[in-house]
Amino acid sequence: MKNKTLYRVLVVLIASGIYIASAYSEEAPLTIDTEATCVASQCHDNMGKKKFVHGVGVNGKHCIKCHSITEKGKHIFELPENSVEICAQCHSGKYIAPADLEGTPPKIIASTDVFEEGEESQFHKPFGEGKCTECHDAHESDNYLHLKENYPEDFYAIFSLDAYALCLKCHKDFDKVMLEPRTLEHTQFRNGNLNLHYRHVNRKKGRTCKACHHPHVSENPKLIRDTFLFGIRKLSINYEKTGTGGGCGPSCHVPLKYDRYEPAEIMMKTTPKLGEDATYSELSESKKRDEEKIRLEREKLEIEIDENKTEKIIMKEYEERSEQ
Repeated sequence: MKNKTLYRVLVVLIASGIYIASAYSEEAPLTIDTEATCVASQCHDNMGKKKFVHGVGVNGKHCIKCHSITEKGKHIFELPENSVEICAQCHSGKYIAPADLEGTPPKIIASTDVFEEGEESQFHKPFGEGKCTECHDAHESDNYLHLKENYPEDFYAIFSLDAYALCLKCHKDFDKVMLEPRTLEHTQFRNGNLNLHYRHVNRKKGRTCKACHHPHVSENPKLIRDTFLFGIRKLSINYEKTGTGGGCGPSCHVPLKYDRYEPAEIMMKTTPKLGEDATYSELSESKKRDEEKIRLEREKLEIEIDENKTEKIIMKEYEERSEQ
């Protein structure tokens, strides 16, 4: 009898101990002075140690410009879903950044009304979705422009996949595009089967992506720039898109054209071309594949548009019924 009683007491004590331990293991939100700096010896003192520091990101008195306090006096913050509007507080011509920030003035990237420029504007997907932090670290980074992964700083760069780690995060076929001198499928920027991405980038003095493409928004197809800086000179790309290719120049070279199915003659001296030219039959087959791919993509887009319209109609009807 005594053994049973002792056993029951032990069970109760153990259960109570587990309950008490679990209760204390749930950390209560820290009580803080939300008017004080966050970058202090007892808090986020590890910030500001990397090579490139975002002035507002490590200034402990400006944290609330990006992080909204959900409960005053508590260490509970709400992160914004759309970071473009947050970043535009400093990186647009409409607003003035805080005067006490260290370092160079914030670069003007785009005003908040950039999304009202019209359907002609082409957006880099992360920027268009308001996800600046897909590419940039909001606080600090060892990569220039506070980028989260490696990306070349200069106009020219020795090619390696590691140098373009940032691009590889999203562009899953990037390695195939940049490693194959000949292709009929991995890129639309080709003259016949001559991979022009490879020709531009994969070399000891390769042109980096930003030489031709804008990282945020452009009014040209494929985010092609109007101009680019080469030293202190601003040069025009003069890109023209056609149904089966395009052309550009004169800037880096004489005016040149390319065509995926009827290769254009390259009227300039170039480095040797690796691989063999595609046959007429191979080019014809690639054209059929591309046309089928475009047809399927258009069908998918039309379905998405119809679904969005249907959803908007349903929501409108629901709102009208709610108001009645």
